[in-house]
Amino acid sequence: MDKLIKMIESFHQAVKILHNERLEQQSIYMTLVYLDQLGWLIAPGDFSNWEHFQGWLDTHCDLTKAKCTSKELWNARCSHLHMGTSESKQYKDGDFRLAFYRNIKISDEQIATEEANYPKPTKLINTTILLQCIDEGIANFLEALESNPNLKQSVLDKCSKMNNLYQ
Repeated sequence: MDKLIKMIESFHQAVKILHNERLEQQSIYMTLVYLDQLGWLIAPGDFSNWEHFQGWLDTHCDLTKAKCTSKELWNARCSHLHMGTSESKQYKDGDFRLAFYRNIKISDEQIATEEANYPKPTKLINTTILLQCIDEGIANFLEALESNPNLKQSVLDKCSKMNNLYQ
């Protein structure tokens, strides 16, 4: 369990430093990688995909507070990490709203005005609220591990495969 806690703490600290320094793009990249690894921890096999990324979020996080969905975060993950843009294939096909992340504190009315300045459909997400949702999700995840011995063992087995920098 120590390796899992150290992994969680190291990601949390890295994201927090980037976020507090207003390095929003880098903070989001690190957050998406973090979510990818959390999704992998619950995947039944040695590899994970969108189902595990979204599954971890849907199970442990209340994303309604962040005003986004796990699917939108997956699409953002794909576009940001692979291309460095906010425009995923799904956005290009018109299926999903573009998620544009900024560390902002403005009213819903101001957000709607700001979103109108970008290609449609665009959704602004307050990264501070998103990170709070993920922090709450981590607490829920750790509680789930304590109440489910099989899940806990599976997660700990995967942690044993992780980079030894977390030791």
